[in-house]
Amino acid sequence: MYDGGHRDPHTGTMTNAMSLLLAALLGIGALPASAQDKAPRSRGELLYATYCIGCHGTQVHWRDKRLARDLRGLTEQVRRWQANTGQNWDEADIREVVNHLNRRYYKFGGPTDRG
Repeated sequence: MYDGGHRDPHTGTMTNAMSLLLAALLGIGALPASAQDKAPRSRGELLYATYCIGCHGTQVHWRDKRLARDLRGLTEQVRRWQANTGQNWDEADIREVVNHLNRRYYKFGGPTDRG
């Protein structure tokens, strides 16, 4: 039986065009989830991804000659570089970036909410 072109009249299965359309529609529903997986998860990560990572890669955080040796040093470097690039971040933004960098790369002990 033929149902208007959506099924093959001989096998009763969906045609290739209909299968592709269905697959495309199902794929569209999955896009927001995959985009969310790649979205920054904190304000510090967003600031870092927007203003910092473009000038240097992540290797600056794990190289032997890195300048930040503790949380205080990391905070000083974030404060220094945001000023050098004209960002004019407040202390909360600096703290957010320090927290992100410490969680992601440095893993210095102690509380990371100090500015």
